[in-house]
This record gives sequence, structure tokens and C-alpha cells, in this order.
Amino acid sequence: MHVRRCRCIATVVVLAAAGCDRGGSTRAADVPAVTGGPEMVYVCDGGVRWAARYLSLTDRSLDFVLLTGPDGTRVTLPSVLSASGVRYSDDRQLTWWTKGMSARLDRRDANGQWQPALVNCNRIDAGK
Repeated sequence: MHVRRCRCIATVVVLAAAGCDRGGSTRAADVPAVTGGPEMVYVCDGGVRWAARYLSLTDRSLDFVLLTGPDGTRVTLPSVLSASGVRYSDDRQLTWWTKGMSARLDRRDANGQWQPALVNCNRIDAGK
């Protein structure tokens, strides 16, 4: 009885140790970090200012933008397929679309249609 109990405990310990070394856990080196450039400021029609910080994961699996509105509201949108320019969207509520030094923000209306919320947004230099 004592031998059987010891074998059982030994088996559990060996299996537990083997499970710990199978890559089931995530090491810090396996987790991509966030990289990106400086904050860019855009001035839109009506003088509304939005800031955008373009970021990506170091393994390039995701590009995204962090938008900050004039009231401090922050929104993160992933990059999505675009025929022209670069588009970031949650495909539910907001889309931030850039091309060169210009951008626009679209929102879905009550009927689910995309409508311009901010247009003619132009990036300004940091010194202005």
C-alpha cells in the first residue's frame, strides 16, 4: 500500500513537472512590446484638435492608433484594409482614415451608416 501511494505521488510530480516545460506558459520574451512614434496633432474643421499616436506590436502582428479627443477621451482603433491611405476602425462605431498629412473621423449613425464626424483634419507640426 505504501509503495503504491509513493508511485502515485511520484507520477503526479513527474507529470506536473513535464507539463511546466511544454511551452504552455508564456515567457516575457514571447510577448510583443508596443512601439510607436510621437503624438501627431490634427486640426479639423471648426478648429477641433485631435491627437493621434500610431503604434504597433514589435512582432508586426498589429498596427493601431490611439486617438485623443479635445475632451481627453481616448480611443484605440486597429488598422484595417484600405484601398487608399491608412484606415483604422473598430467597424462598429468609429473609423479614422489618414492619407498623407490629412485625416477624417467617421461615426456610425443610428441607422448604421457611416457619417463624417470630423473632416478636413490636417496634421500640424509639433512646433505650432
